Amino acid sequence: EQYGRALVQIRSGAAAEAIPALEALRDRRPDVTLYHTALGQAQLSAGRIAASRATLENAMRLFPRNVPVTMRYAETLMRDGDPKQAHVVLLDLFNNVPPTAEQARYTAIAANAAGDVADSYYYMSEFHIISGDLSLAINQLRLAQAVPGINSVQRERFDARIRELEEYLPK
Repeated sequence: EQYGRALVQIRSGAAAEAIPALEALRDRRPDVTLYHTALGQAQLSAGRIAASRATLENAMRLFPRNVPVTMRYAETLMRDGDPKQAHVVLLDLFNNVPPTAEQARYTAIAANAAGDVADSYYYMSEFHIISGDLSLAINQLRLAQAVPGINSVQRERFDARIRELEEYLPK
Protein backbone atom coordinates (compact mmCIF):
# COMPACT_ATOMS: atom_id res chain seq x y z
CA GLU A 1 0.00 0.00 0.00
CA GLN A 2 2.80 2.42 0.91
CA TYR A 3 4.67 1.53 -2.26
CA GLY A 4 1.59 2.07 -4.43
CA ARG A 5 0.87 5.39 -2.77
CA ALA A 6 4.49 6.48 -3.34
CA LEU A 7 4.27 5.60 -7.04
CA VAL A 8 1.09 7.66 -7.36
CA GLN A 9 2.84 10.58 -5.67
CA ILE A 10 5.78 10.34 -8.09
CA ARG A 11 3.50 10.26 -11.12
CA SER A 12 1.32 13.11 -9.85
CA GLY A 13 4.23 15.50 -9.39
CA ALA A 14 4.65 15.06 -5.64
CA ALA A 15 7.85 12.99 -5.79
CA ALA A 16 9.43 14.69 -2.76
CA GLU A 17 6.51 13.50 -0.63
CA ALA A 18 7.15 9.89 -1.71
CA ILE A 19 10.80 9.85 -0.65
CA PRO A 20 10.38 9.25 3.13
CA ALA A 21 8.03 6.29 2.57
CA LEU A 22 10.31 4.77 -0.05
CA GLU A 23 13.36 5.22 2.17
CA ALA A 24 11.55 3.42 5.00
CA LEU A 25 10.51 0.59 2.67
CA ARG A 26 14.03 0.25 1.29
CA ASP A 27 15.55 0.27 4.78
CA ARG A 28 13.05 -2.36 5.95
CA ARG A 29 13.52 -4.60 2.90
CA PRO A 30 16.86 -3.82 1.22
CA ASP A 31 16.50 -7.01 -0.85
CA VAL A 32 13.59 -5.59 -2.91
CA THR A 33 14.88 -3.95 -6.09
CA LEU A 34 11.61 -2.07 -6.66
CA TYR A 35 12.12 -0.01 -3.51
CA HIS A 36 15.60 1.07 -4.64
CA THR A 37 14.52 1.97 -8.17
CA ALA A 38 11.38 3.80 -7.04
CA LEU A 39 13.39 5.76 -4.47
CA GLY A 40 15.96 6.70 -7.11
CA GLN A 41 13.17 7.71 -9.47
CA ALA A 42 11.47 9.82 -6.77
CA GLN A 43 14.74 11.53 -5.90
CA LEU A 44 15.44 12.26 -9.56
CA SER A 45 11.91 13.58 -10.13
CA ALA A 46 12.27 15.80 -7.06
CA GLY A 47 15.50 17.25 -8.47
CA ARG A 48 17.72 15.49 -5.94
CA ILE A 49 20.09 14.16 -8.58
CA ALA A 50 23.05 13.46 -6.27
CA ALA A 51 20.81 11.48 -3.91
CA SER A 52 19.32 9.54 -6.82
CA ARG A 53 22.78 8.74 -8.11
CA ALA A 54 23.93 7.52 -4.68
CA THR A 55 20.78 5.41 -4.20
CA LEU A 56 21.12 3.78 -7.59
CA GLU A 57 24.89 3.28 -7.33
CA ASN A 58 24.20 1.31 -4.17
CA ALA A 59 21.45 -0.64 -5.95
CA MET A 60 23.91 -1.42 -8.78
CA ARG A 61 26.28 -2.94 -6.21
CA LEU A 62 23.46 -4.97 -4.63
CA PHE A 63 21.83 -6.05 -7.93
CA PRO A 64 24.49 -6.06 -10.65
CA ARG A 65 23.16 -6.14 -14.21
CA ASN A 66 19.56 -5.86 -13.06
CA VAL A 67 17.78 -4.28 -16.02
CA PRO A 68 15.41 -1.87 -14.17
CA VAL A 69 18.16 -0.77 -11.77
CA THR A 70 20.61 -0.19 -14.61
CA MET A 71 18.08 1.71 -16.72
CA ARG A 72 17.16 4.02 -13.81
CA TYR A 73 20.85 4.52 -13.01
CA ALA A 74 21.61 5.38 -16.64
CA GLU A 75 18.71 7.85 -16.66
CA THR A 76 20.09 9.52 -13.54
CA LEU A 77 23.60 9.62 -15.00
CA MET A 78 22.26 11.29 -18.13
CA ARG A 79 20.41 13.91 -16.07
CA ASP A 80 23.58 14.42 -14.01
CA GLY A 81 25.54 15.25 -17.16
CA ASP A 82 27.51 12.00 -17.23
CA PRO A 83 26.51 10.33 -20.52
CA LYS A 84 29.86 8.52 -20.83
CA GLN A 85 29.21 6.59 -17.61
CA ALA A 86 25.60 5.96 -18.67
CA HIS A 87 26.89 4.51 -21.94
CA VAL A 88 29.39 2.31 -20.06
CA VAL A 89 26.78 0.83 -17.69
CA LEU A 90 24.31 0.24 -20.53
CA LEU A 91 26.97 -1.49 -22.65
CA ASP A 92 27.93 -3.71 -19.72
CA LEU A 93 24.31 -4.69 -19.22
CA PHE A 94 23.41 -5.28 -22.86
CA ASN A 95 26.56 -7.22 -23.61
CA ASN A 96 25.13 -9.73 -21.12
CA VAL A 97 21.34 -9.33 -21.42
CA PRO A 98 19.58 -8.77 -24.77
CA PRO A 99 17.95 -5.32 -24.82
CA THR A 100 14.39 -4.51 -25.73
CA ALA A 101 13.85 -2.08 -28.61
CA GLU A 102 13.37 0.84 -26.22
CA GLN A 103 16.49 -0.09 -24.24
CA ALA A 104 18.55 -0.27 -27.46
CA ARG A 105 17.20 3.17 -28.42
CA TYR A 106 18.14 4.60 -25.02
CA THR A 107 21.64 3.12 -25.35
CA ALA A 108 21.92 4.89 -28.72
CA ILE A 109 20.89 8.16 -27.07
CA ALA A 110 23.49 7.70 -24.32
CA ALA A 111 26.20 6.83 -26.86
CA ASN A 112 25.38 9.92 -28.91
CA ALA A 113 25.39 12.15 -25.83
CA ALA A 114 28.76 10.65 -24.86
CA GLY A 115 30.15 11.59 -28.29
CA ASP A 116 30.32 8.02 -29.58
CA VAL A 117 28.38 8.65 -32.78
CA ALA A 118 29.31 5.37 -34.50
CA ASP A 119 28.06 3.31 -31.56
CA SER A 120 24.94 5.46 -31.48
CA TYR A 121 24.18 4.45 -35.07
CA TYR A 122 25.00 0.83 -34.24
CA TYR A 123 22.52 0.74 -31.35
CA MET A 124 19.87 2.45 -33.47
CA SER A 125 20.42 -0.35 -35.98
CA GLU A 126 19.75 -2.82 -33.18
CA PHE A 127 16.58 -0.89 -32.35
CA HIS A 128 15.43 -1.30 -35.96
CA ILE A 129 16.35 -4.99 -35.99
CA ILE A 130 14.32 -5.63 -32.86
CA SER A 131 11.49 -3.58 -34.37
CA GLY A 132 11.66 -5.70 -37.54
CA ASP A 133 12.95 -3.13 -40.06
CA LEU A 134 16.16 -4.60 -41.47
CA SER A 135 16.49 -1.99 -44.23
CA LEU A 136 16.56 0.84 -41.71
CA ALA A 137 19.00 -1.16 -39.59
CA ILE A 138 21.36 -1.49 -42.55
CA ASN A 139 21.05 2.24 -43.26
CA GLN A 140 22.05 2.99 -39.65
CA LEU A 141 25.07 0.69 -39.98
CA ARG A 142 26.11 2.45 -43.20
CA LEU A 143 25.90 5.76 -41.36
CA ALA A 144 28.10 4.25 -38.64
CA GLN A 145 30.65 3.25 -41.29
CA ALA A 146 30.75 6.84 -42.54
CA VAL A 147 31.65 8.32 -39.15
CA PRO A 148 35.17 9.77 -39.35
CA GLY A 149 37.77 8.16 -37.13
CA ILE A 150 36.21 4.75 -36.52
CA ASN A 151 38.77 2.03 -36.01
CA SER A 152 39.24 -1.17 -37.99
CA VAL A 153 37.48 -3.30 -35.37
CA GLN A 154 34.38 -1.09 -35.50
CA ARG A 155 34.43 -1.06 -39.30
CA GLU A 156 34.59 -4.86 -39.46
CA ARG A 157 31.83 -5.19 -36.87
CA PHE A 158 29.56 -2.92 -38.90
CA ASP A 159 30.46 -4.70 -42.17
CA ALA A 160 29.79 -8.12 -40.65
CA ARG A 161 26.42 -7.03 -39.29
CA ILE A 162 25.41 -5.58 -42.66
CA ARG A 163 26.35 -8.83 -44.42
CA GLU A 164 24.38 -10.81 -41.83
CA LEU A 165 21.28 -8.64 -42.23
CA GLU A 166 21.46 -8.62 -46.02
CA GLU A 167 21.15 -12.42 -45.98
CA TYR A 168 17.65 -12.03 -44.56
CA LEU A 169 16.45 -9.49 -47.12
CA PRO A 170 14.80 -10.61 -50.37
CA LYS A 171 17.18 -10.64 -53.32
